[in-house]
Amino acid sequence: MRVIVVGGGIAGLGAAYRLREAGHQVVLVEKDKEPGGRCRSVQWNGVWAVTGALAFLGAETNLVEQARKLGIYEPEALSDLTAAHSWSVLVGREKVVEFGEFNLINAARNSFIPLTEKARLLATIPALVKQIVAGDPRDITSSVEFDHVNACEYFRRYSPAFVDYFLEPCMGLFCGYGEDDFSLAWLLWGASGRLAWANHVWSFKERGAGRITWELGQFFARDSGTDYRLGHHVHAVYHDAEAVSIVTKCGDRHETISGDALVMAVPGTRVSTIMPELDAARRSFFQGIEYSGHHIAYFLLDRPKGSLPTSYALPAADGFRRTGNFRFVDLGDGRTLAHSQWKDWGCRQHADATDDELLDIAWGDLVDVLPELAGASVADRFISRQPEAICKRPKGYIGRIKAFRDLGPLDRVAFCGDYLTNSTVGQSHWSGLAAAEDLMARYG
Repeated sequence: MRVIVVGGGIAGLGAAYRLREAGHQVVLVEKDKEPGGRCRSVQWNGVWAVTGALAFLGAETNLVEQARKLGIYEPEALSDLTAAHSWSVLVGREKVVEFGEFNLINAARNSFIPLTEKARLLATIPALVKQIVAGDPRDITSSVEFDHVNACEYFRRYSPAFVDYFLEPCMGLFCGYGEDDFSLAWLLWGASGRLAWANHVWSFKERGAGRITWELGQFFARDSGTDYRLGHHVHAVYHDAEAVSIVTKCGDRHETISGDALVMAVPGTRVSTIMPELDAARRSFFQGIEYSGHHIAYFLLDRPKGSLPTSYALPAADGFRRTGNFRFVDLGDGRTLAHSQWKDWGCRQHADATDDELLDIAWGDLVDVLPELAGASVADRFISRQPEAICKRPKGYIGRIKAFRDLGPLDRVAFCGDYLTNSTVGQSHWSGLAAAEDLMARYG
């Protein structure tokens, strides 16, 4: 087959690699001038700064296998970031509480949750654990029966402190989510994956999380069986029972490219805009998808870390609706790298601001928490803007995924991306592998 892959993020790259492994010809089309989507890194002041995904979960073994195939999964090339991903919660703008691993048992051990609330939390565990154990780590719809309730709404009945100082800060830290952005079903399904696969957090010493997409890009640039097109915007996708075609634009040049099948690997919010012939039921699904923003602001300080904290997660309950967390890393040469991540609310509130304005606001948030930074010398700064970083999964969303799947496959087209599973790099990559396998099974 000649398969067109629209989108060069980790899902599209995974799909294209799997298709090439099986001997199919691939046309890989990406609108940006480099691949990777939300999994990239840039060289900045001698450090590799990630612009989206920060690390990988060891539980996602498909990423490990992909790295091995690329020849980059070598002990000397890897960083174990499990310890580095421990966080503290700033409670009441004064008390610092260790986050620990995110689970109900750990929450019940924390001193800031009242004993009566702990007892009510513990009473919920048997029913929830039953669903977690029964969940299929590769099928998000396996938890659909819990999709009728928002996670924060559910747990607030039992422990407001757990929601305000554990659940919301954690989701804001890793996803940019607000309280209404994730269901109990999604939370339980994510836990089932962790239990099924075991877990640690890792990345690469060079290029960080962005190395895997950079290496995949290098592979396709060298590969004679891949027509690798960066900087090409796809304006329309057409398909029927026999073939597919796309209309692209690069500079002032328009081109129509034809193939036997197509992998749609763009963010879910873009699908309906470039598929004019999409049926009403599928169009409704895609038009209902929302993403949370998750900007990352970087500051290079001309001072050692000293007594600065390693990390804080910032609760919305104490007024931190915009900045979700920050971290300080001593670079060992008298300089400190500071970075903070924004929640979706902040990204939306300041959508029209310039980069400099966003950086001023982000720095102001850091100084608000740590007044000793007011006189710090900032040698350099930059911001990675991610207005569509992570798919939201509010109550009812997993049911919509199930209804979308029940429609069956579309002629000559397979869909992949974080919106069909989870927004980790490994889950998004796996969705690309699944899309490739689907097309090969139907037409290969």
